[in-house]
Amino acid sequence: MAVEIGEELYFGDEGNEELYEVLYTCELNEKHYLVAGLSADLENPDKDPNIISFSYTEDEEGTLFFDELSDEEWQQVEAKFNAYIEEVGQEG
Repeated sequence: MAVEIGEELYFGDEGNEELYEVLYTCELNEKHYLVAGLSADLENPDKDPNIISFSYTEDEEGTLFFDELSDEEWQQVEAKFNAYIEEVGQEG
């Protein structure tokens, strides 16, 4: 099960998790990445959403494991995400 755009996931410290919606996924250098926005922020058009990004792996049982990105990884993922947003904007 790969993470898909539109999927909702909880992130945060145990007991303080918040619901995020996956906005973008990609694969770079044989690693999987996701970009997600805080769902409550995405529902409010007047607010810039809190955006987070992680690399992730999945075990044979489908459990997802998330890792923080290095600055270099974030720059690469951000560039791909921005290109995706521009492409989607041109289609609409």
